[in-house]
Amino acid sequence: MIRLAPVLLLALAACSTGPSAPEFRTVDPCTVLADGDAGSLDGTPARSGQTCDFTFDSLTAKLTLVEAAFADESGGLLKDGGYGSAIAGGPGESNNRPLTTRCKDSSGVVTCDAVLEVRERQLVRFQVVQRSTDRNAVGHVVQGLAVRAFERLPK
Repeated sequence: MIRLAPVLLLALAACSTGPSAPEFRTVDPCTVLADGDAGSLDGTPARSGQTCDFTFDSLTAKLTLVEAAFADESGGLLKDGGYGSAIAGGPGESNNRPLTTRCKDSSGVVTCDAVLEVRERQLVRFQVVQRSTDRNAVGHVVQGLAVRAFERLPK
């Protein structure tokens, strides 16, 4: 039995040294959304730092990974007519993740700004622009994108 202990310890150490999930700050923001999330992806997303611009069939989405306090980032949206909601925390997660969204329309174009808290001080900021007159419909698109982003980000 004594001879098995070192072998067992070595096997456990080998299992625990596998590749780890990427940290939030090292995630490529252009990998957070994908074709099919809001229609067909048109072209290659354009990255600038921690921001990525996506063009789907009928909308554009700008996604930015931010390390900041959720209350600070969502406060401005709430003051300017935004609303709070939440998305499910995912399998094995007991808490929902807060999402604040504000949508405005002008001349047949709806622009929605949103912020999602993935974890404390790990946020995703969205700006979605779509030709539409229905703020609620575009707001639902933002919620769908937030769910997809949350599913793909490390937790």
